Amino acid sequence: MKSYTCSIWLVSLLISGVLFGQGQGQRHRTRTTALDQFDSLRTTQNREMRRLRQRLEALEKVREKKGKESKIQALLEKAKSMSEQKKKTDSETRKFHGGLRQQSALNPNISIGGEFYFSAGKSESDLNRLPSETEWGTGQLFMREVELGVESALDPFSRGKVFIGFDGDAVSVEEAYITWLNFPLSTNLKLGKFKNQFGQLNRYHNHALPQFDRPRVLVQFFGNEQLHGIGLSGNILLPRLWADVNELDLEVISGGNSISFTNEGEHNLIYVTRLKNYYDLNRSTYLEIGFSGVTGHNDPAEMNRTWIGSTDITVKWQPPGRSKYKGVEWRTEFLYSARDTSAAVNAWGAFSSLQIRLGARTLMSVRADYTQLPWDNTLWERGGALALDYWQSEFVLIRFQYTMVDRNFNESDHRFILHTCWAMGPHKHDAY
Repeated sequence: MKSYTCSIWLVSLLISGVLFGQGQGQRHRTRTTALDQFDSLRTTQNREMRRLRQRLEALEKVREKKGKESKIQALLEKAKSMSEQKKKTDSETRKFHGGLRQQSALNPNISIGGEFYFSAGKSESDLNRLPSETEWGTGQLFMREVELGVESALDPFSRGKVFIGFDGDAVSVEEAYITWLNFPLSTNLKLGKFKNQFGQLNRYHNHALPQFDRPRVLVQFFGNEQLHGIGLSGNILLPRLWADVNELDLEVISGGNSISFTNEGEHNLIYVTRLKNYYDLNRSTYLEIGFSGVTGHNDPAEMNRTWIGSTDITVKWQPPGRSKYKGVEWRTEFLYSARDTSAAVNAWGAFSSLQIRLGARTLMSVRADYTQLPWDNTLWERGGALALDYWQSEFVLIRFQYTMVDRNFNESDHRFILHTCWAMGPHKHDAY
């Protein structure tokens, strides 16, 4: 009986274990299926969120594009409205002119400059009179010159210049020429009456000189009017050779000054040449070295000639950004004359000038001179000048100058000069 009972218990226990194992397996399979479904749902949701995000970004881009297009359209409409309004206004106020150029566009640049000075000196020698002094007097006022300048571009290829000087009762044409620009080989041609490119100061008009008077060597070799005449000039910008800029001038004129060159005869031609060499030493300093030569007959019979050579040096210092207030310019020129006559005469002369800028309106300059007379080298002059310039404006200059000249053939002179120079209009000359 006991064995039967045990058998029943064992069978029951076995059946319970089998049933329990089947329940556990069924629950595990159910849980796995639920997790798989959750993962599938999460993947689907992520995919939908990405799709929605992409559509949202696309809609944002479309909205921005439409906004920009609407702004552009608004601006276009505003511009169109303003244009129509302007056309309406122009149609009401517009004045129609003929096809001819207006006369004001044809007017040249016209300027007038004047020079007056007070001069007092101790010598009564004729040699000490300044060019415009018709009679001697101590402590007198003089008008050196009133100059009328007319300048205009004739067309895109040429320009014209005329300078007329009024000196007391005399009227003279100082310069009148036409310049053709930009010929082949970087050449400019000049035809007419002009001052020659010789040395440093020959081209300078009186009002542009660094001192009131010219160095004595230039006065004794070429006279107060310097080298000038009617002729043809060629200015050639050479290829860069030994300097930063090389420039050559070749000129021939008909004329003279009755000192070194005759102004009479049938073939009174004077030939002038100048080679200018420019160097940039640094940002604030430049150097210019020039070599000049001139030759022509010195007698009406045209039998004898005079040869004059010149070497000049210019050093200029101007600090960048401060050139209006500071600057130094040093000029030196040496001239040698060989004159053919019955007895050949060789003479020389030189000058050296220093100009210092003290401020925006004030300059101080000093000059030393020496020269032999070109027709007699036993006679000489030496002297100097000390000047203080005050620029009231770019159109008005007031100058105080002391000048001394010593000679071995006549009286010496000590002179005080008060000089004023003014200009009305664009008083322009060629670049010196």
